[in-house]
Amino acid sequence: MLGHCTYKNRFSDRTECREYRGDRWDEAGASADCGEWGAELEGGACEYEDILGACVLGDPERVIRVVVPGADAGDCRQQERGCEIFGGGIFVPGPVCGGEDLPDPVEGNVFQWPVLECKQPLDGEPAGQGEGGDVCTWSMISGCTEPGRDFSAYASCDMVRTQRPYSAQPTPQPEVEDPRLGDAAYAEELAWVTEQVSACACVCCHQTSLTPDGAAIWDLEAPGNWINTFTPYGLAFAGGFLDSSLLGAYPAAENNGFDRASTGLPTTDPERMRAFFAAELEHRGLSPEDFADADPTPAPFYQQYLFEPQVCAEGEGVAADGTITWEGGSARYVYVLAADAPNPGVPPNLDLPEGTLWRVEVPWDSSPMPSRSVRYGQLPEGARQAFPKDGSPAVLKAGSTYYLYVLADIGVPITRCLFDYGG
Repeated sequence: MLGHCTYKNRFSDRTECREYRGDRWDEAGASADCGEWGAELEGGACEYEDILGACVLGDPERVIRVVVPGADAGDCRQQERGCEIFGGGIFVPGPVCGGEDLPDPVEGNVFQWPVLECKQPLDGEPAGQGEGGDVCTWSMISGCTEPGRDFSAYASCDMVRTQRPYSAQPTPQPEVEDPRLGDAAYAEELAWVTEQVSACACVCCHQTSLTPDGAAIWDLEAPGNWINTFTPYGLAFAGGFLDSSLLGAYPAAENNGFDRASTGLPTTDPERMRAFFAAELEHRGLSPEDFADADPTPAPFYQQYLFEPQVCAEGEGVAADGTITWEGGSARYVYVLAADAPNPGVPPNLDLPEGTLWRVEVPWDSSPMPSRSVRYGQLPEGARQAFPKDGSPAVLKAGSTYYLYVLADIGVPITRCLFDYGG
């Protein structure tokens, strides 16, 4: 952890303390962020006797944890809503709000590219839909196995957890005796949702027995009605009342019939899933309309989507001999795009935007590429060309402007700028 700063939030008029955690923070960046709140960077962590909770923002290597002191449990709901609905973060309750001492955020791993895993069905299960009766499943956070099967039996959760930040977060204790469980119609719908979730990679972070350190926020194995472990934000996300399309998705035809185009949780029946979670919001005195004005989520991905590149710093870009220079450290993904191309997003469907001219990358278990080690159209040792699929990239034209987009890892851009190619 690099340090912290304390300030009064200009919107809520409450004292807050921001902690800067992760390898990608440096003193200049953290000081600049503190300065935006009229504060100065100090060493160490935030220390308070009474804590409502913390709002966790950012990616695993560049986390901001906003610690909110306070002793009034009546403020907990407001802090949770502010963090998750308006801030786009994850609210972790502290002792005052029913949680425990705040856990340290867990630093992430290198993104492992998904693979299609094909296996024979478990004993006693029917033949799969793949060749030779195999069950084929994408080992991806948006991947699902065949309906009625368990994702963890057919794909790697260890791989999935490299693709999004994971850390065990306190799970709200549900009503063990939820009277709705005695309603046959409700129980039938809950069983269907449970089966749908069990078939998808969500379980890798949200089913205690499959995680390294415990479930993150909601838990498929919670006692009683596990749906009650969702926050309101989580319910809106699951039902598709928040736009989460920036997280990426497979077409249903390539994902065993599971669609994530209009819901947060992949499903074979989007209308049924939306209806279930709309009813859950109503049960808590809310409605989908309460989230109608929320920005697309997650907030860091939305900010990357909106990002408008500026002119590269002197020396950055592609030189006449093809050498590519960038700032910010070594990279795993290097793009050269048309000047007006959209910003690259995440796989499986947003990482090759229209206007991509060339993308070179290194496998997750290889060393990243230093600046100036790559020449346009030439692969460094150990690297692979992701686009174009075959052949050489388009020739750059002298006097034309192009977009250089460089990532330390998926979702972690380090250089995004426009350069004029000298030829």
